[in-house]
Amino acid sequence: MCGILGRFYRQPGSRSSLTKTDLATLAHRGPDGAGVYTNPYIQLGHTRLAIIDLTEGGHQPMTYADGSFVITYNGEVYNYLELRAQLEAKGQRFGSRSDTEVLLAAYKVWGRECVSHFRGMFAFALWDDHEKSLFLARDRCGEKPLFYYRDDHCLVFASELKGLLPLLASRPALDVAVVDMYLHYQYVPEPLTLLQGVQKVPAGHTLLVSLGNWLAEPVRYWNVEEPTKIAGLPTDTPGILRCIREGLEQAVKLTLRSDVPVGVALSGGIDSGAIAALAQKHSSAPIHAFSVGYPGRPPYDEREQAQHLAKQLGLIVHEVELPVESFVDFFPQLVRIMDEPIADSAAFGHYAVPKAAADMGIKVLLTGLGGDELFWGYPWVTETVTTNQLLKESAFLNAILPLTGSPIMQRFFKKVTRHPRVPSWGQRWASLLYGVGTVPRPVPQLHFYEGWPYFKETFQIKHAVYGPAMRVVGESNPFRPTEIGPRTVEQLPAAIIRTLFDTWLVSNCLSLGDRVGMSVGVETRLPFLDVGLIELVMTLRSHQPDHTLGQKAWLRAALKGVLPDEVLTRRKAGFQPPVWKWLSGVVARYGEGLYGSSLTGAGILDRNKVDRILDLHGQSMSDLYFAYKLVLLEEWHRSVVGAQ
Repeated sequence: MCGILGRFYRQPGSRSSLTKTDLATLAHRGPDGAGVYTNPYIQLGHTRLAIIDLTEGGHQPMTYADGSFVITYNGEVYNYLELRAQLEAKGQRFGSRSDTEVLLAAYKVWGRECVSHFRGMFAFALWDDHEKSLFLARDRCGEKPLFYYRDDHCLVFASELKGLLPLLASRPALDVAVVDMYLHYQYVPEPLTLLQGVQKVPAGHTLLVSLGNWLAEPVRYWNVEEPTKIAGLPTDTPGILRCIREGLEQAVKLTLRSDVPVGVALSGGIDSGAIAALAQKHSSAPIHAFSVGYPGRPPYDEREQAQHLAKQLGLIVHEVELPVESFVDFFPQLVRIMDEPIADSAAFGHYAVPKAAADMGIKVLLTGLGGDELFWGYPWVTETVTTNQLLKESAFLNAILPLTGSPIMQRFFKKVTRHPRVPSWGQRWASLLYGVGTVPRPVPQLHFYEGWPYFKETFQIKHAVYGPAMRVVGESNPFRPTEIGPRTVEQLPAAIIRTLFDTWLVSNCLSLGDRVGMSVGVETRLPFLDVGLIELVMTLRSHQPDHTLGQKAWLRAALKGVLPDEVLTRRKAGFQPPVWKWLSGVVARYGEGLYGSSLTGAGILDRNKVDRILDLHGQSMSDLYFAYKLVLLEEWHRSVVGAQ
C-alpha cells in the first residue's frame, strides 16, 4: 500500500525530477520510504508503506528485465504467490519476494490483459520504454484511487488530489455540474471530480496512453453485472450455501497474507463478525480487534456486542470512544484527510478505527465493508429491484406515473405509508408511488436514488440558495451517474447491484475507507470485495435469484456454525453516530466561512441566502444535512484546493 504520482510528457526534453516536496504530499500513504524514476518522457514517484517483502527488494519505482518496464504501484495483489509460480513456468525470473515484481512480469507476459489475472486491490502506472506508453490501471471495485489530468502536452496522475494539484501549472476551476451532483449524493460520483479537467481512472478500467494515441480513453475490463461465469456450480440451497462459505473463507485467507501484523475492525454484526471469525480461525495467535462507541454507551453503541463476540472468538478487543466535541474539533483535519468532500456522517468513526490500530503498531486492518452491497444488506436496494420490475411489467403503473408527482398525491401517499390502519401491502404501494413520483426521473433510466430522502429533497432545498452560476445546471443533471440504460426484468437485480457498486460503494465507502486508513499508514483490506467471491455470488444468483429471500439471507445461512446464532438473527443496526449533534456542531462553528466564500464568489451560492442556510432553528434533518454538505465543500476547497 503506497502513494503514487507522476508525469508523462508528450515531447521529450530535459526535465527536472520530482522533488521531495512533491513526494511529501503523499508521505502519509507511504511513511516507510520514497523513490523517483525519471527519463526524458516520464517521471514516476512513489511513497512506500511496506507490507509484503519489507526489504529493499520491494523498493519502488521498480524496473524489470532489461529496464524496459518501470512501475509505481499502490495496493496488494493477494494471489501473487500463485501468479509468480505461473510466470516462472513461462520463463520469468524474480529477484525479490514482492508482489510488485509479479505485476511487472505479468505485464511482460500478458500485456494489457494482465489485470484480469490479479486478485486484489490496486492502482498503478507502468511505463513501457520500448513503446513509449504509460499503462494506468485500477482494481475492479475501485478500492485504490487514481486521479489524472491531461492536456496537449502532459498527463499527470496521483493517488490523491493533494498529490496531483501541486504538479499542475494552475488550479482548475470548480465544475458546477459536479457540485450539484455532490449536493444530491453526499459524495462526488466517479469518474468525475469537482475540478474541471481532473478525472479518475474508473474502477475496473485501464488507460493506455502513448505518443501515438495521446487521447486514448479508459477501457472497461470488468463489470460486476457481467462477471466471468463459473461453470459447474450447485443449484440446491445446501450447495449454494457451502460455496458461499468456502468462497468467503478463501477470500479471508488471501487477505491475511502479510509480513506485518493484521487486525480487524469489529462491530459485532454479521459482516465484520464473519471476517473476524474466519481470520481468527486461520491465525496462529489472537487477533487484535477495534470497535467504536460513544460516551454514556447509548443504545446504538456497538462495543458491548463487539466485546461479547470477541470473547467467543478469542480476539483481543480495543475500544474507541468518540465524544461529540472531538468530531467538531477534528472536522477541518478530517476534511483534508478525506481529500474529496464526502459528507458521510460515519467518517469520523471510520477514521478512529485505523487510527487506533496504527497506535497499536498494526498496519493491516480487515473490515466487513462490501457485505451489504454484495448480499442485499440495504432494504431500500431490494425495494428498488421490486419497483423497477413493477414499472417494467405494469402498464397501469406507468400510465398513472405522471399523476403521482403532484403535491396533493405526494402528501396523500406519504400519509398512507405511515397510517397504522393501512395494511402492509397498501403501505408498500403508497411508498412505491411516493418514491417514483417525487422527482422527474429521466426516461428510460432505472428508478434508484430518487427514493432516497436526501437525494430528492435536495431538489427543493437547492433552488432556494443557488447562485447565478448554477442556472446552467439542468434538473436531469443529478441522474447522470445512474445512466446505464434499460434492462429486462431478469437483468434488473444484477443491474441494481452494478448501480450500487458504481456509485455509493466506490465513491463514498471505498474512497472514505482508503483515505482515512492511509492517513495513518494503515492498509484496509476488504474480503467481501474479493473478485473470486463476487463472481461466485453473482453467478449463483444468475441461476437462483436471492433478492426476495430477506436481508442477507444467503450470507446469514452460510455462516451457520461460523458465528453465534444471536449474531446471525440480530437485526441490522448499521453505524449510528449522534448525527444531529455532530452536524449541527460543525455548521454552528464553521458555517460563517460561507460568507464571502469561494462558493459565493463563484456564483454557486447566493450570498444573500447564507443566513437561511445557517439558521439551525427549526430546521429539518434534510436542511441541516444540506448545510453540512456546503460547509464541508467550502472547507475542502479552502484546505485542499486553495492550500496547494
